[in-house]
Amino acid sequence: MEKRPAEDEENGEGENGAKKAKLDPECGRLLFCGSTNWEYVNKPCKLKDDFYYSKQNVYEPMFLAAFKDIRIRHLGSSQDAGHVVVVDEDGQAWSWGNNEFGQLGQGDLKNRRVPTPMPNTGPTGHIIVMVALSKRHTLLLTSRGEVLACGDNTDGQCGQGEMKSTTVNNGRVREELETNSIERVLELTPINYSGPPVIKISSGMDFNMLLDVEGCVWTFGSQEFGKCGTGTDGAYNAAEAKVKMRYAGISEPHKITRVYERDAKTKKTKSLQMMRIKSIAAGSHHAAMVDEMSRVFTWGAGSYGRTGLGDTTDTLVPTWVQSLDHPRGKIEEVYCGNMCTVMLGKGHRQVFLAGIVDALKKEANMVPKQYFEFGDAGLRDIGFFKKGWNHVGDDGSVMQTNTGPCYGELGTLLSNSSIVRTLLWIVRNTIIKLFYC
Repeated sequence: MEKRPAEDEENGEGENGAKKAKLDPECGRLLFCGSTNWEYVNKPCKLKDDFYYSKQNVYEPMFLAAFKDIRIRHLGSSQDAGHVVVVDEDGQAWSWGNNEFGQLGQGDLKNRRVPTPMPNTGPTGHIIVMVALSKRHTLLLTSRGEVLACGDNTDGQCGQGEMKSTTVNNGRVREELETNSIERVLELTPINYSGPPVIKISSGMDFNMLLDVEGCVWTFGSQEFGKCGTGTDGAYNAAEAKVKMRYAGISEPHKITRVYERDAKTKKTKSLQMMRIKSIAAGSHHAAMVDEMSRVFTWGAGSYGRTGLGDTTDTLVPTWVQSLDHPRGKIEEVYCGNMCTVMLGKGHRQVFLAGIVDALKKEANMVPKQYFEFGDAGLRDIGFFKKGWNHVGDDGSVMQTNTGPCYGELGTLLSNSSIVRTLLWIVRNTIIKLFYC
C-alpha cells in the first residue's frame, strides 16, 4: 500500500502562502475491503454458496467516495455485525450495510450500499463519541454520556419497553414466550437508563455493557449463558406439553454490584470487594472487565475456556480469573472476541489469551496463557473476525489471521484464506487503528 507523504508540524502552506489548519491526529481517512452483498452478510451459508467469487467483493483496501473530504474519528467493531457505523470528526454518525432489523437507525428496514448520515447526530444533534455494534442492533454514546440505540429489541437489547409473557401458537403446540413490548427500534432512541453519565459502551451478540463515570458496570439484553451477570440465565420452559427452553432478557440496565471468587476444587463462590472498573468488553456470548487493581473478572458462556476460569461451564456472575494472580498478571485492557478473551498486561504490555481463535485449529486455553502471535510490535488495537483477528502494533504495523471463508476482508487481493469485511483507519502515513471486522 502506498504511503501518503507525512506533513510537517505546520501542515504546509496554502496556495496564497497562508498556513493551513492543523489536522486532528485522532482522525484519519477510511479504507474499506470485503463483501458488499449486504442482504446476505448475516447468512454465511448463502454467502459462501452464491457469493464467494462475487464481483461485489472488494479484495483491496479502497477509499470510499462518500468520505472523499471527510475525516473519520470513530469506528464500530464487532465480529457479529453485518453493517457499518462510523463517526466523522464533527461527531456525525454514518451507517450503511444490512438493515434487516433497523440497526442502521435510518427509520426504515432498507439496506444501504452507500454511507448515509444518521438522523439527529452531528453538530445539530447528538455529538457521537463511541460506537458499539452487534448483529441486529447498534449502540451510540454521546458527548453528554447518553446512550442511543436502534435495531432489534426482542430481548431488550435496545433498552426499550418491558418484558412481558405472550402466548403464541407454534403449529400444534402453544408456547408462552417472554418478549418485549417494543419489538424493533428503527430510529436512534435513548435507552431506559437513569444512572451516572456513561463513558464506554460494548455490545455482544444480543446484550450490552455500559461503564459509567463512577466506574460501575451495567448490562442489559439477553441473559442466555448468564452473559448479563445477574446470577441467572433467565431460562424458562416455553412449551406446555414438552421441554423447550427459552431465555428471558432484561430491557432496563442492571447494575453489577458484586464480584466473586470461585474455589477451583469445590466450585463454591464467595464475594469479593467491588472496586472501580476501568475496562470492559463484550464478546459474542461472554463478557469481561478489569478493575482498578488490574484484576480480570469474566462471566457468560464458558465453552472453549473463553472465560479463562479453568473449565467450560457457563458463569452467571462476574468471577475473578485467579490464574492471573501473579506479578506479571496485572491487566490493563481486555478485549473479547467470538470464542476468546485477549488481555493486555500492565506496564510490560504482554498479551494473554483465554479460549481459542478457531475451534478447528488449535487447543483451547482453559486459563489465560501468554500469546505470542502478535509478535514484538505490541498491541495498540485489535479487531476480531469469527475465526481470526486483525492486530495493530504500537509501530502502526498490521498483522492478521482468518481461517476462511473470506470475501476480500483481508485486503490481500485474494479470496482464500470470517466474515465479511475489514475497515482500516489511516492517519498521516501509517495505519494506526483497526476497529471493525
